Amino acid sequence: MTLEYIGILSLLVGVISLFSKPSFIVYFFFCSTLLGSAAAFVLDSLGGTNISPSHLLLGFLTFKLFHDERVARGIAREVSVGRPGFWLLLTVVYSIIGAFYLPRLLAGQTMTYAVRAQGAFVIPLAPAMSNLTQSIYFTADFVCFIVLSGYASTTDGRKVLGGAALACATLNLVFAALDLMTYFTNTTELFSFIRNANYALLNDTEVAGLKRIVGSFTEASSFGAATLCYFAFTSRLWLLGIQPRVTLTLALLSLAALVFSTSSTAYVGLSVILALSYLQALLKALRRPVTTQMGSFILATPFILLMIVLVIALNDDYFAYVKNYLDGTIFNKLSTASGVERSAMNSQAWQNFIDTFGFGVGNGSVRASSFLIAVLASLGITGALMFCLFFVTLFARRARHQSDAVDDAYRQAARMACIAWLVTATTSGALIDLGLAFYVFAAFASAQPASILSNSRNLEVDRFLGDPAEA
Repeated sequence: MTLEYIGILSLLVGVISLFSKPSFIVYFFFCSTLLGSAAAFVLDSLGGTNISPSHLLLGFLTFKLFHDERVARGIAREVSVGRPGFWLLLTVVYSIIGAFYLPRLLAGQTMTYAVRAQGAFVIPLAPAMSNLTQSIYFTADFVCFIVLSGYASTTDGRKVLGGAALACATLNLVFAALDLMTYFTNTTELFSFIRNANYALLNDTEVAGLKRIVGSFTEASSFGAATLCYFAFTSRLWLLGIQPRVTLTLALLSLAALVFSTSSTAYVGLSVILALSYLQALLKALRRPVTTQMGSFILATPFILLMIVLVIALNDDYFAYVKNYLDGTIFNKLSTASGVERSAMNSQAWQNFIDTFGFGVGNGSVRASSFLIAVLASLGITGALMFCLFFVTLFARRARHQSDAVDDAYRQAARMACIAWLVTATTSGALIDLGLAFYVFAAFASAQPASILSNSRNLEVDRFLGDPAEA
């Protein structure tokens, strides 16, 4: 095992958190999810597997929060039948069983794009180290979700998570600025301590004369996906009138970062989120009074888009540059080497699903270029159905009673962030692991305040936990 400098810092933060308030570890854990190219330590015995700072801090987070009785009660509620945590638990258990048995039972029956292979080439299906590592990552996602769901069931927890999300959005922009500064000043080595993971790093490429922004991630698409998530979160808060100056500033800066990121994943996701936000605002305005921010968004958006189109169309130089830029990032994307490779991965992953008669090849056995196809190829019909029920209960469930307006706004914003993450994962996600940041927002969106739960439900939880009052 190789311990890195960022790993030493993460361990120090974790130890300090044991003697600090829960908000300390929540803030640091949330922000550590931005370190997509960092490894706290490397497990040489497991083929050079990276343990990220966020996964290391997740252990301290779980230990710290689980000792809070209110959080423990929230966790117990979250895994009760019908809750999102229940369906996610079933999915994780099923994926672990499938990751162990399916590559052995179906060995050699189909060809797959291996998860840990350097380069894109197909190999016969067989058990691999990635079956273990991906199972661990997916289990970590579940732990993150239920622990923070329990934490967000408390008033203090929801306030801390809201503040941590805004801090994370700010830090993401800081990393983007530092990425550009170090690139143009030839000082990219200053970022080396958080770019030490055993991943292929694409942090020094340009498109149409623009540097592809990667921030603290491995490539522009990863940065674009994360930034879109924070744009969706902050813009939704602004539309709902929550800290409008702060959230508008963060939303506009995140929007600028997305536009200049040169990520086709970000552009596709941005168009979906903007269209969805506008449609939601318009429908809400037709039914009831809306906030000043939402009214401004509805009225100003068409005029802004029209002005941008006219300025570009009436200037030949602008038109030629934008056309060349869009051709390189979107329209001709499928004809590039990267586009051809991604299409081949999806085609082969779908073939894996067909070859196994819908059973899948096991989590960690296949690499695709779309989250939806990766789920089908990895988990099969049964696992995909369980996972689907997790998302249905996550997005469809509403509070049973009237909740605080600010709480509801943050919950809506977290839900929009999850939607943004799913959109980008659907266009470029290689695995079923959506990452810890997604499950932080999912926990925020799913959490039900303890005050709205029925007395009978609380009594069941008390019995489950062995409440002293029942003794």
